[in-house]
Amino acid sequence: MKRSARWAFPIIAAGAALVATMAASAAPAAARTGARTHTYFAFDINNGSTDPGFIPVPGSDPKVFAQGDEIIINDQLTTTHKVNGGYPIVGYDSGVCTLTRIPEPHARQTLANCVVTAVVKNGSLTVQGVVRFKGQQPEQANLAITGGTGIFATARGSVRVSFTRTHKILTFSVR
Repeated sequence: MKRSARWAFPIIAAGAALVATMAASAAPAAARTGARTHTYFAFDINNGSTDPGFIPVPGSDPKVFAQGDEIIINDQLTTTHKVNGGYPIVGYDSGVCTLTRIPEPHARQTLANCVVTAVVKNGSLTVQGVVRFKGQQPEQANLAITGGTGIFATARGSVRVSFTRTHKILTFSVR
């Protein structure tokens, strides 16, 4: 399997977008559970022909996934609506995904453990969870909110991360 770190950037970026969730209005289904649901886009700012966020395990073949490889996450968090031809930036995220399981006879799927912190004007929010891959493509993931600062000091909940060709879609459920 060829290495492709670009898929991991979107994963962690999703976690970072969680910080901005308090700014949006609650969805009807979330109102019944006391959770607020918000959606944001996460754009990888390292996206280029060479992937500066991929760090192979020392001594491994950089063309093949290896257990322990890391992917640095670095995204701009935006609203989901365009204003004057662009998406307003509301924050950023920073984190890492570590490949923990590589396909072999008893492990048929690549897994990565991701920890990402999103930062916005009045606080930060940290998310963590496992991202599964089918081939080299990440599958939709659900990450847990594990902590926060500022206006997010007592936040709990989760974020669903979906992947498109150009960005991640982050849907937060914050209680």
